[in-house]
Amino acid sequence: MKHIMKLLPESFEEITLDRKNIEYRVNDEKRQKIQQGDTIEFFKLPELKESLEVIVTERCEYKNFTEMFTDLFGLFQDEYANPEEVAEAMYEIYTKEEEEKYGGLAIKFEYEG
Repeated sequence: MKHIMKLLPESFEEITLDRKNIEYRVNDEKRQKIQQGDTIEFFKLPELKESLEVIVTERCEYKNFTEMFTDLFGLFQDEYANPEEVAEAMYEIYTKEEEEKYGGLAIKFEYEG
């Protein structure tokens, strides 16, 4: 199955440079449909003119962002002091209500651009 998602320019560029292979989201109804082996076409914000495709290799569900980033903190320890700080950054995109309702989702993928 193919899914369509939007990405901030920084994240889009990180994928093209092979520096990013996990996307973090709330595990809402749309994301619950994503399964291993599916493809995701990411469109670069704000114009949505550029896109790239990735293949989902794994999906990891968490009850909240802090749990997710505690599990994956090794990926962020150079940029953030602790998992809670990484989780706080997610609130720039999602509300705490969304986090409580859906939990967190780490989508691991491969990009062969």
